[in-house]
Amino acid sequence: MSTEKAEPNTRLLVSAVEPSADLHLAHLLEELSSLNPDLEYRGFGGERMRETGCHLDADPTAISSVGFGFLKSIGHYYGLLKTFDRLLREYKPAAVLLVDAPAFNFLLARLARWRGVPVVYYICPQIWAWAPWRRRKVLRYTDLLMPIIPFEEELYRNDKVPVEYVGHPIADELSSLPGDLGEELRSSLGVGAGEKLVGVFPGSRRQEVETLSSSFFNLLGRLELDSQRHRIAVSALRDEFKEVIAAAAQVHGLKVDIIDGDCRALMSACDLALVASGTASLELAWFEKPMLVFYKVNRLGYRLFKSFFSVTPWFTLPNILGCGANSGEATVFEKLLRSDSELEELVPLARGLLDDEEERAEAVERLQRLKNACMQPGANAKAAEVLNDFLGSI
Repeated sequence: MSTEKAEPNTRLLVSAVEPSADLHLAHLLEELSSLNPDLEYRGFGGERMRETGCHLDADPTAISSVGFGFLKSIGHYYGLLKTFDRLLREYKPAAVLLVDAPAFNFLLARLARWRGVPVVYYICPQIWAWAPWRRRKVLRYTDLLMPIIPFEEELYRNDKVPVEYVGHPIADELSSLPGDLGEELRSSLGVGAGEKLVGVFPGSRRQEVETLSSSFFNLLGRLELDSQRHRIAVSALRDEFKEVIAAAAQVHGLKVDIIDGDCRALMSACDLALVASGTASLELAWFEKPMLVFYKVNRLGYRLFKSFFSVTPWFTLPNILGCGANSGEATVFEKLLRSDSELEELVPLARGLLDDEEERAEAVERLQRLKNACMQPGANAKAAEVLNDFLGSI
């Protein structure tokens, strides 16, 4: 009988189905590859994953959706499930690595468990935000959890599945950016020293952009901005968003500059941000930008969030990081927007954050406290170490 030791399985099957997950996973795997040069990985991701050398079996990032928007693409997601199951059988990975997006990724977790493949979850399902009973399911279908929000470690702690808080990766990504990013954009747009720039960030999904662009421009129209002192620039993360944004701005009689692709320069450049709820609000917090954060819901969605789903009063990441799962002083303003009729009451707040220096200074001070306490670099390296140790143990 042979006594040779079998070579360790260094294959990872990965899934990042949203643009932010694509970016976070790419950075994590770059760190992991430096620790484990024999690492191989393939699966679902976007352009940033492709740049790491990942073989993409599918790119779901372009069709990621919120709420019931996934129903429009249900056939595509079914095809992804079939592809993933085939890869489990043919690629024979050591483990599956899933990032965020629990609605879809937990279907993959079930498949992996059925095929006997360990499951690692990075950026864990936010059970503190809605459906806390999902905790049992999360623990049932995972073998390692790597949360990025401090209180999640205690929330998920149990006797069977390891839980390792690794920190939020956003600080790693943003700390490497050049310091003059915003100045260059302001110069290229011709924004003078005495002018204020409003940055609009309607989201990374078409559904969000279509829903929120009109509301954002409706609010800006109500501000009656002075064209001599105020400018508006809008982030369009995809070419297909430009037409939607331009049409919405025209309806409200606003002149806007549309910024293609990466929105970090606009984040650094703006004086006030209107932003869709999500990772962008945390990125703006890093740049210490006063902001108004929105999530648009219908009346039923609002009632469900307020009375059934949420175990925290917050839905915005800067508030959650700053206050934990409990109540406390909000770091930024957030609004569950049911109708544009609610925008009028926000006009004084928006004007103050844009032009009142005392209000602006208070907002910036809250963001600085959050950044110093919860947004320190090093999360990617820690996550890579935890994952590498886990791979070495299986």
